[in-house]
Amino acid sequence: MSIIRLNANIAWMAERGADSNHWIGICDVLGISTEADSLDELHGLIPEAIHLLMVDLVEDDDLDEFLQDRGWTASQEETDGDFEVKVPWFLVAGGTDGQSRHIN
Repeated sequence: MSIIRLNANIAWMAERGADSNHWIGICDVLGISTEADSLDELHGLIPEAIHLLMVDLVEDDDLDEFLQDRGWTASQEETDGDFEVKVPWFLVAGGTDGQSRHIN
């Protein structure tokens, strides 16, 4: 398995939906979002969303351009077969009082 490690620390914003109790996670820098019933579930879905994006970028041979556009680099450990992309991230939850808190 090849392992690609990004030199980034990516923020995800989490807020409750305006008309529901669902949590919505938004990552502006990656251009993706996901939704979950709970904050714990959202925390578990974010790595999957990142993985799916990275798989698409690698398969389309767009990963290098994507990283360069954001000023990021990656290191890669070459092996046979599948690959895994390691992307450091953290979750910031928005509160009803307009305050945010880091919750990773």
